[in-house]
Amino acid sequence: MRASTVAAGEVALQNLWSAVHRDCSLARQWHFSNLAAHAQRYLADLQLLAALAPVGALLDVGSAPCHMTALLQDSGYPVIGVDIAPQRVARLIDELHLDVRQCDIERSPLPFPDEHFSGALLCDTFEHLRIDPAFVLSEICRVLKHGGFLLLTTPNVYSLPSLARFVLGRSIADPLTEFGKLRRLGHMGHVREYSCAEVRRFVMASGFSLQSVGYRHDDRQRCWRDRILRLAYRMAPRCFQRDIVIVAHKRDRGPLLQPLP
Repeated sequence: MRASTVAAGEVALQNLWSAVHRDCSLARQWHFSNLAAHAQRYLADLQLLAALAPVGALLDVGSAPCHMTALLQDSGYPVIGVDIAPQRVARLIDELHLDVRQCDIERSPLPFPDEHFSGALLCDTFEHLRIDPAFVLSEICRVLKHGGFLLLTTPNVYSLPSLARFVLGRSIADPLTEFGKLRRLGHMGHVREYSCAEVRRFVMASGFSLQSVGYRHDDRQRCWRDRILRLAYRMAPRCFQRDIVIVAHKRDRGPLLQPLP
């Protein structure tokens, strides 16, 4: 990846951090914790997008807290976000002049015409869908131009941390915590995590052809557990890494599903 692309992403990230520090709303703590946890992923996604070299508008699905939407805009991409309740982060949206539309993506069609976008991002959102993931993907396919790309990232149910929790008799995602996010954050936590094969089936059944399927992990070393995990990732096959990363292109319209009643 060109150094200029990496540098531009770092500058956009610094600008976003500055905006988050100025935020005095109730979402301030959410901004800080989310950005600290996902900054490396955001930069990795920006590098993937640079390689795809999109021409035209992008759609960021499941936008809030709108960090990726802001980074895309600051990096020069025309982007529209959609979120179930963008008013939760209205302060940041207003300050950065983001275009974020309200839409319950599992219950309502996306508020855009057919073949409107050159690319769409569904990043760390698929695992939060609790009603109808197939409808979400069918709507993304509908609003993409022919050949438009989908970048989908989601946690890997067979990652080393998930397998370790299973061996220790713990849930991969604690249900009480994840359902509690409905009240605390305004959206569901992780409903379930998927295997790579399962995500691929969803994507291909929705009118997409696969360009690449890969894995990645956060290699930051914040404590001794991170150092041990990083070493384990180096020794284990890539299919046990934390995140699934899929790039696909619209092959045809796919099934035009209607929202469930």
